[in-house]
Amino acid sequence: MNLSMSSSLRALAASLLLLAAAAQAAEPPDRVFVNARVWTGDAAQPAAEAFALRGDRILAVGSSESVRALAGKTTVVTDLGGRRVVPGFNDAHWHLPARRSARLDNCGSVEEVQRRLLAYAKSHPADAWLMGRGWTPADFPDNAAHKRYLDAVFPDRPVLIRDRDGHQALANSRALALAGVTRATPDPEDGRIDRDAAGEPTGLLKEAAARLVSQLLPEVTAEETYAILMEEMDSASSFGLTSLQDASEGGLTDNERGAVMRALAEGRLRVRYRAAVPFEKDPTPAQLASYRALDDSVRGTLVSYGVAKVMLDGTVDARTAAMLEPYEGFAERGLAMWTPDDLKATVAAYDKAGLQVQVHAIGDAAVRMTLDAFENAAAVNGPRDRRHRIEHIEVPSISDLPRFRKLGVIASTQPIFALPDANTLQNYAPLLGPARASHSNAFKLFDVAGAVQAFGSDYPVYPMDPLLGIYTAATRQTPQGRPPGGWYPENRISVEAALRHYTRDAAYASFEEQDKGTLSAGSLADFVVLSEDILALAPEQLLKAKVLLTVMGGRETHRAQDFMP
Repeated sequence: MNLSMSSSLRALAASLLLLAAAAQAAEPPDRVFVNARVWTGDAAQPAAEAFALRGDRILAVGSSESVRALAGKTTVVTDLGGRRVVPGFNDAHWHLPARRSARLDNCGSVEEVQRRLLAYAKSHPADAWLMGRGWTPADFPDNAAHKRYLDAVFPDRPVLIRDRDGHQALANSRALALAGVTRATPDPEDGRIDRDAAGEPTGLLKEAAARLVSQLLPEVTAEETYAILMEEMDSASSFGLTSLQDASEGGLTDNERGAVMRALAEGRLRVRYRAAVPFEKDPTPAQLASYRALDDSVRGTLVSYGVAKVMLDGTVDARTAAMLEPYEGFAERGLAMWTPDDLKATVAAYDKAGLQVQVHAIGDAAVRMTLDAFENAAAVNGPRDRRHRIEHIEVPSISDLPRFRKLGVIASTQPIFALPDANTLQNYAPLLGPARASHSNAFKLFDVAGAVQAFGSDYPVYPMDPLLGIYTAATRQTPQGRPPGGWYPENRISVEAALRHYTRDAAYASFEEQDKGTLSAGSLADFVVLSEDILALAPEQLLKAKVLLTVMGGRETHRAQDFMP
């Protein structure tokens, strides 16, 4: 081929590419939404009236007039009647429930715990294990859960109920007997068996000690797990969630991974699902490579991996969150499940392999240990965009807050943790004492320190409703408006800041800010239509807002029955 012919072919190819690009640009959008109040999350264009979709992406954002002009004969045009539109909510810390159980949230008394368990037992075989979840220490006299309260109504049937945080469980005498737990049973590593003054187990099992009993529970089938996933995705969509970041320690079980991949293959996955991989001491290069390969195997789908989850401490309510100073009225300072040297070495190994690390650290001692490990990884492996994360960070030391921005560490927090319910006021805050409680779950402090803060729910610990989370962050009150003025109201943040943490910042926490978290041309078509303008309402009125429409990738995943724009 001579040079002139080659040049002609290149020119022809360039012309064809330009024509193809022009033709594509001329293609009308599939759908156009006009007459809306759009909060885009995009600093370059914070607000808009309309947007257009083509396929699973946003084609254009702008005025109603300019976007409507893009519509063709086949374009579906929807007038939203001035309603508020925001990017799809992204729960940055979520868990798929392992099994169905009695819900014990907001019981308020032992009698209510017993009533709900009795009601749940009626629909299950009489010889089956009875399980529940959601109680708090404040549900029991003197904040002390004890097996006698379960024995009183279930003397012969094994019962195991986990607390709201999932870090302690209460077993009745029958369950303890089946598990062989007696006064002679030693505390397992990373766990504690609560005992009375005489040395007898009270039935309260903290952290790893709960496995002494839970290992006897019947296995959940693959079909049961799939049914749970389907049910939870429906619920997530109804709350406006388009992305879930599953923070389960150890990653997904075989059943859970099978359920997610089955839903993906069947086209029934209604959210973008990011799951963790195991965080193991002394990982081999082959293990680390397999975790990277797992993410590569699903690249371009609704599923992703690439982050490793580790549990470093427990919770304040169980007095297992690792603290720099003792809990009020107790000599103990909590429980650290890793040594500083082991944590540093393992974080550095995962970091070198290019894997993101998220560490459950609630107490100030655990948070500091984690920051030290992240700082060490950067020193050992050199500069890069890491975005390692600390999960919960309920009681950080004030002096450690600037380190988040300095190290580029994501503050993965849960706004509803600031809910000042009976347990918070009667058990949680007294254990911390006023000085520490005053900066507990203080999301404003992270914003002031310049940290990137990603919001989540820790579901099923708390409801996954982002609007409830935004309300709590903005008011620091219960849904009933208590206490007046809010719990440590100086720690409130604006509705817009909370909205940003549930969208753009949550996407940044998973390295996906180029594709989602904002409503801008080229981003994924993930958005929510709300019944009320949450940016115009007084924060106390936020719970009036409802999700009318949820769209993920241009596909409707939830529509309220009465929504007919």
